[in-house]
Amino acid sequence: MNPPQPSRRDPLRRNNGAKKENRASPRFPSHFKTYCQLIPGEDELLWSVNVEEVSCQGLKIISHRRFEPGTVLRIGLIHDKAGLVMARAVHVSQTPEGDWSIGCIFPNKLKEDELRAWLEEEQ
Repeated sequence: MNPPQPSRRDPLRRNNGAKKENRASPRFPSHFKTYCQLIPGEDELLWSVNVEEVSCQGLKIISHRRFEPGTVLRIGLIHDKAGLVMARAVHVSQTPEGDWSIGCIFPNKLKEDELRAWLEEEQ
């Protein structure tokens, strides 16, 4: 039996998907809404965020709420392919629209299938 072949719409094989940067892991653009929650969960609030970029090492979210660098977040997907991940805010800057751009790193790199699930969320 032959192993499955990547589909023509394989998000990890986009030639123009990653920004041209000298990073250890390429970033892939993404455009979908999800939610995040502070860890430890002092409150049970879920904050709506837009995911703009994803890599195996982290992601960039846009939020109406500012999260300070060092804040640990639980970020979830709507479907269960990727589930929840923990991420720590490392870069925080205000967007021209008044929202907050938050660069986050994962404590452990995403595996290829986990990264693929995050990229497939927008399809």
